[in-house]
Amino acid sequence: MNLMAQGVGLLAVISFLLSYQQKSRKNIIILNATSRVLYIIQYIMLGAFEGAVLDVMGTISSITAQNKNKSFIGKHVKIFVIIINLAIFITGLFLYENIFSLFPVIGVILHTSAFWINEEKTIRKVSFLGSPFWLVYNLASCAYGSAIGDILTMISIGVAIYRYDIKRL
Repeated sequence: MNLMAQGVGLLAVISFLLSYQQKSRKNIIILNATSRVLYIIQYIMLGAFEGAVLDVMGTISSITAQNKNKSFIGKHVKIFVIIINLAIFITGLFLYENIFSLFPVIGVILHTSAFWINEEKTIRKVSFLGSPFWLVYNLASCAYGSAIGDILTMISIGVAIYRYDIKRL
């Protein structure tokens, strides 16, 4: 079961890495949501329920952010961001087990908050900041495939920042 969990985690990593190599905001979010579903499955298999629940919350936030230009959400973007981030924070406190439980709360808030931003350059920067928090949690939860993925994610986002944001200058 542990080996299967690590395999699912690696598939999640591949989807997550590919998400930041996408040029459009829509494709970044779609691949990111796919990776979150795979991470949820992995965390459940490992018994790391904080990660699973927070990734569910992150998926909901990502999907809602993808639809932020629709009429109702578009009119109330700030309220949606506040409510979703508050729900993530409260859920994280409810699931608190130890100091490592707080790391995915911060990571998911940073990753999903980035998707409410319109500018791809800023999405990449804010998302990058969330990765170290997930790295710590994944190491503490024995999600080693995901921990490797976090390192690769930081590298991938760094490459994307160079390709799309720095090199173009």
